[in-house]
Amino acid sequence: MKGFAIVSSMAIGAAAGAVAVMMMPTRNPARRLARKAAAGVEDAVSQAASKLAP
Repeated sequence: MKGFAIVSSMAIGAAAGAVAVMMMPTRNPARRLARKAAAGVEDAVSQAASKLAP
């Protein structure tokens, strides 16, 4: 149960951070950095998934 609470609070924090970044102007450097980070995570997950696929 304790692990679920930790994961839940992390997910809520991530969602709140995403909302805060989305409310920023498009040309804001923090928003650009978040977009690049999200693209990097997406690429890493895609590469990992392709390595796991037979």
